[in-house]
Amino acid sequence: MISTWNNYFPYEKPRKQQETAISTILEEFKNGKKYAIVECGTGVGKSAIGLTVARKINNSSEYPGIYTDGSYFLTTQKLLQDQYENDFSKFGLVSLYSSSNYTCSIDKKASCKDIQTGLRSKSLSKKYEKCKYNCIYKKKKQEFIEKSLGITNFSYFLTEKNYSKKVPNKKVLIIDEAHNLENELSRFIEIGISSYFAKRILKITIPKDLNTQFKTYNWIKNIYIQAVTRKVDFMSNQLEKFGLTSTKLEEFKKITNNYEMLSSHKKKIEQFITLYDKDNWIFDIETTDKNYKKYVFKPIDVSAYSKQYLLDHADYIIFMSATIVSHKGFKQTIGLPESETISIKEESPFDPKNNPIVFSPAGSMSSKNIDKTLPIMKEMVKSILENHKNEKGIIHTHNTRIAKYLAENIKDRRIILAYGANREESLKKHIQSKSNTVLISPSMAEGVDLKGDLSNFQVVCKIPFPYLGDKVTRKKMNKWKWWYDTQTVRTIVQSLGRSIRSENDKAVTYILDGDWSRVKSKSRDNFPKSFFKNYHEY
Repeated sequence: MISTWNNYFPYEKPRKQQETAISTILEEFKNGKKYAIVECGTGVGKSAIGLTVARKINNSSEYPGIYTDGSYFLTTQKLLQDQYENDFSKFGLVSLYSSSNYTCSIDKKASCKDIQTGLRSKSLSKKYEKCKYNCIYKKKKQEFIEKSLGITNFSYFLTEKNYSKKVPNKKVLIIDEAHNLENELSRFIEIGISSYFAKRILKITIPKDLNTQFKTYNWIKNIYIQAVTRKVDFMSNQLEKFGLTSTKLEEFKKITNNYEMLSSHKKKIEQFITLYDKDNWIFDIETTDKNYKKYVFKPIDVSAYSKQYLLDHADYIIFMSATIVSHKGFKQTIGLPESETISIKEESPFDPKNNPIVFSPAGSMSSKNIDKTLPIMKEMVKSILENHKNEKGIIHTHNTRIAKYLAENIKDRRIILAYGANREESLKKHIQSKSNTVLISPSMAEGVDLKGDLSNFQVVCKIPFPYLGDKVTRKKMNKWKWWYDTQTVRTIVQSLGRSIRSENDKAVTYILDGDWSRVKSKSRDNFPKSFFKNYHEY
């Protein structure tokens, strides 16, 4: 069947795994399937699989549908979106970001988002009239819509499709890093209401007895949304009267940002009121640093909403990831009909000899044992650093406390602590440094590409179990017995993938948390087969 799609493949020759995946997807779509779950290990080249399927369907009459010919690609990471653009723009792929990422051609100090907000509120001088039809962002968006191949980020797509509704549905939708899909849908739907915001901005007081899910929902529905609407209308009138000059630009940008934030908040609240079902939402009251309260509603099962917010936006949808882990579970959490879905799983082509995995327990890193284990782990990490003194590496802590403890107590000039606001700057420093620097981070399981000699060793200090103090986690564990273990396996595999990015990369992995024994015993079959081909215990 390769002859029917070979001309659409972006490289000289497909790998065997790519050939199998592409042929299977196209054949099954032709036979009536609508969804494809494609799990490919690092190095298979899943982006080329997606592009080939998209181009073939875009140029064929064999795949019926109700939507416009063309394909959208979605990703959760800017790094991956940039990579798609670099690799595939020569095939006509158009990359689109939100309007805040584009600088206005009339005023270089403002973004297209600032100016478009001002135009909608009729608050700008005549010199900006040109931006109504000659805006850099609007031109890019139009190109994204008109061309047959486009890529954007997940949150932008959800907002455009479900709020603005100016991006048309197309025949094919390809979602990369699809293991994040459940979290992305949840973030789009969940809401948070701050007592500080209510008091300082909306000028309303939250009742002192607002302490139950039932009371809070009714207050939001009957009182809060009206106050938000009044504030949005007031700010719209304020913008209309503003009249932009260069001396007022910074003040104008502040107002437009606040207006956009408030307008978006209003849409989310309205959406929440429509969707709310007491049995599928978790309610929590959080206390902030300044003793204000935040009232939070999060959905438990997003499959109840995925159809209207995502699945109905294309005739054919491909979900791609290196870490789906449980295909059955993925179908359940996203709401994919068994009869319309195919599953494909292809192992990484990389030789396991380049990535030995060593389990050498320092002790349990559970909350009960961490204080006893940390000093032992510190000494083990020091030994690992000494053994790899001529190499770069990364230490995954999956916990800020552990990261800080190791950085403060090892006191090695090679160490770069990377978390929070300094995460990206620290990563950049590591990549650019000519020294054999070592990253210590609680948050680099994904979105980090340490190819080549940027990491020749990696350490897993703590098994990344989902936080049991989170109500949503506990509810999902009760609803789906497999969910907790799947999340743990996924994060481990993602973490270990940071250092092996090509067939020539080499990196040794050290697992130091004694609780790994429990994970291995219970979830061994959920790991890629190659995981244990060069595995050792000491």
